[in-house]
Amino acid sequence: MRVLILGATGNIGQQAITVIKKLNYELVGISFNHNHELATQIKVPYKYSPSDSIHSNVRNFNELIKKSNPDIVVNAIVGFAGLNGTIAAIKQQRTLCLANKESLVVAGQFIMKLAKQNCVKIYPIDSEHASLYQIIHQTRNEKFQKLYITASGGPFYKLPPSEWKNVTVKQAINHPTWKMGGKISIDSATLVNKCFEIVEAYWYFHTKKIEALYHPQSLVHAMVKYRHQKLIFVSKPDMKLPIYQALTAFQHQSQNIVPCNQKYEMKKIDQKKWIPIQWASQILKNPCSSLPVIINAANEYAVYLFMKNLIKFDQIIPLITQCIKHFKIIDVSSLQQLFGIHKKVNSYLSSLQFRQSNIK
Repeated sequence: MRVLILGATGNIGQQAITVIKKLNYELVGISFNHNHELATQIKVPYKYSPSDSIHSNVRNFNELIKKSNPDIVVNAIVGFAGLNGTIAAIKQQRTLCLANKESLVVAGQFIMKLAKQNCVKIYPIDSEHASLYQIIHQTRNEKFQKLYITASGGPFYKLPPSEWKNVTVKQAINHPTWKMGGKISIDSATLVNKCFEIVEAYWYFHTKKIEALYHPQSLVHAMVKYRHQKLIFVSKPDMKLPIYQALTAFQHQSQNIVPCNQKYEMKKIDQKKWIPIQWASQILKNPCSSLPVIINAANEYAVYLFMKNLIKFDQIIPLITQCIKHFKIIDVSSLQQLFGIHKKVNSYLSSLQFRQSNIK
């Protein structure tokens, strides 16, 4: 199998390279952003960096896919920036292993329609969705009643909101159970990531009966409720497993699927404290609206400000809420309109003034 990795220098991209080597697949191309030093160490015929043409031998995602000619595209780009890579892979009819959840969160209706038109399979790399996919696939698509994904809660789940203002960037990216990149670690700490994963699950499994449960051990990744039983997927928190599952099209029988028991702590999430879980419920009422586009754009901007010490941790959710209130929620009818909304949110936020805070 020939594999192209978009976002090869990131956390998921690097783990994907390890899995590809173990599978004896061929890595034929990569994209990356700013990490030129690491990118030069990856020996592949084709490279593309949207931030630096000097280190690129192709001009865009479309040319990268065409020239590298992969069987599989792994999209491990973080954030809205990964959407163009997802679109390019589908239009060129490549099997897509998707770690870029934002593609489905903001543009699920267009991505799934495009995939159907081009007969493209999309396999999830998120641990929760890969676990759901494996359970459903292994039970031969038996009709389920409800889906559950788990949330570790991040490092501050039990911290009172009154103390959130004292949280540092270093503390926020220090996830208790997963080794992840900075942005997704912060999203996990705010539970915005879990909001996105609920929406992502809707597009993969075509149901609104999805719930996130608090599970601090990060051993149970998902649960599927059937008429006569509940099945859970249990494994150590290691992204190499879902990457392997996706790259092999979930064809291998998994021993990680077992009946649910009381051994593992799983509890309902307090939605009054964790507002992003409320947002997920709002989005599911109309997944094709502009709400997920607004939330995603505002979150990316807010996380950037926090990482630059321009706002405090307890300002991230209020800033996103401000954007939700500022923009009228409308139905999104085209990708062009979607990109326009994303741009408007960024323009609005860039017009606000943020002063350097005294975070150390």
